[in-house]
Amino acid sequence: MNQNQSAPPPTSRFATVHGSAGQNPRTLGPLRVFWPLAPICLVTGYLFRAALPYPELSTTQAGFLFLALAVFIAVFIGWSARRLRSFLKGAEGEEKVARVLSFLPASHTVFNDLELEEQGADFDHVVVAPSGIYVIETKNWRGDITFENGMVLYNGQIPNRAPLAQVKEAAVHLAEHLVVARCQIVPIYPILCFVDNSLQCGLSNIDGVEICTDTNLYERFETSSANPLETTVLAAITEELARCTDG
Repeated sequence: MNQNQSAPPPTSRFATVHGSAGQNPRTLGPLRVFWPLAPICLVTGYLFRAALPYPELSTTQAGFLFLALAVFIAVFIGWSARRLRSFLKGAEGEEKVARVLSFLPASHTVFNDLELEEQGADFDHVVVAPSGIYVIETKNWRGDITFENGMVLYNGQIPNRAPLAQVKEAAVHLAEHLVVARCQIVPIYPILCFVDNSLQCGLSNIDGVEICTDTNLYERFETSSANPLETTVLAAITEELARCTDG
């Protein structure tokens, strides 16, 4: 080889990653938490306008309304603090899972915080792999997680939003999007991943949803498929999802 000719850059050994994990919870979370501040400000403005300089309310009425507003604000601050911590904890969980997925082999492509425009559906993580597509829902829950009668229980209680149904619906939305985009139908696997938690069941499958933690998620991708999908099919799906991410 000519010494003046530069060698081609080495190909990355790891997966191609699109999107930033935890972006939606960190940006949209505070908006969802603090939007009630707008009506609070309106009510406060009305009370000041009613009381000053020419009162439309009596002193007793204005005092009662100010007291009620103060109680509401105190309750709101406590509620918003808990809600914001929940969003930030969810973002931290997504970031940990994204780090695990970033070390997948180069034959994989990872999409974090993927959003499909026509349905408004969003996904924590989507992995395009030789064996199919994986939709991963991340839960950063501290506490006792158990499974009974095909349901996930958190500290013995049924969550407000069933995570198994949530990730299955996400997989359906993704499949519908790919059909509309005229991509070839490929297997889509929903995965529910718990972060910083230990599950006695380990890797398991409940009602078609694979259950794992961030510590054994990588194991799911270590076993290669005996019949990998065609590279042209994977390339078309990757291009479509990249278009949604970059758009």
